[in-house]
Amino acid sequence: MTVHDQNKATVAALRSALASCDAAQAKAAIIEGFAPDARIRLGHPFQDVDGPNDLWDRVYAQLFAAMPDLERRDFIVMAGPRWGVGQTGNWVGLGGNFVGTLSHDWLGIPASHTPVFMRYQEYLRFDNGRIVEMEGLWDIPQLMQQAGVWPMAPQRGVEWMCPGPADGQGTIATPFDDAQADASVQLVWNMLHELKQGTAETPERGLGGYWHNHALWYGPTGLGSARGHNSIANLIFRQFREGLSDNIRHLDEGVFFGDRNLVAFTGWPSGTATHSGDGFLSLAPTGRRIERRSLDFWRVENGQVRECWVMVDMLDLYRQLGVDILGRLHSMPIERKVA
Repeated sequence: MTVHDQNKATVAALRSALASCDAAQAKAAIIEGFAPDARIRLGHPFQDVDGPNDLWDRVYAQLFAAMPDLERRDFIVMAGPRWGVGQTGNWVGLGGNFVGTLSHDWLGIPASHTPVFMRYQEYLRFDNGRIVEMEGLWDIPQLMQQAGVWPMAPQRGVEWMCPGPADGQGTIATPFDDAQADASVQLVWNMLHELKQGTAETPERGLGGYWHNHALWYGPTGLGSARGHNSIANLIFRQFREGLSDNIRHLDEGVFFGDRNLVAFTGWPSGTATHSGDGFLSLAPTGRRIERRSLDFWRVENGQVRECWVMVDMLDLYRQLGVDILGRLHSMPIERKVA
């Protein structure tokens, strides 16, 4: 058994506890699974988290208080070494949905008293059987939309509860294959270097040859999802290329890892740009220099990207552009739903 297979086996206890709908089990697994001094970074408004106790007290305990029947349902579980010459570190990538009944307010999002879901993507670095680093993003705006409050601009892509990998192999249980993982990451690496050459006039650059004609791009709420080259280019990529200039993708600084036909990338930040044009998030140009945090999964099929799961810290993007989404939410008139 490779270290990557062992890390997936080790994280199974945490996954099981978070799927148990039992807050006590979840707390115990978090305290046990993370090193006391683990470096934990989450999206806005949580930001840097001071170890597993803070992760429980400030993040998970509050979420369980709002959704007492909370559970996590993983649709991606993969692991591998940080890719690239001279790079070190062994990572596990998790993706899926939180599911529960929003019985009480959370972060100002009003209780809907209905079942809700919230997508998450988390990347964990393991050392000696414990999690020593975590980067995670949760799709908080997805909950806002289901609760019937929307303090953000309309999104261009469609909104849905995105599925796991279509091949049914998102939870990879087969032994780690270094050669296949390397080939998958190399393809995505080449694609991203071509993709970053695209402009407002060529939003489709990087799709042809690398992406299946009917590829699916599952984006966060606030951007939405798209299918096929034309929709991905014009509904998603165009607003980045029209609204942002001096756009730098920090591929060399980010963490890539692969497992079979799945590839993961995390960047904190993954890119920097200047908000100089119209169209990005329907906001007038601010001239501000912004950073993007994103966690991405790709599934490779027959030498092309067939599906891509993208998580962007949307609340932090708006914050940097001068819009306090949670502040807006608190000031909105809300029609309370009765249980």
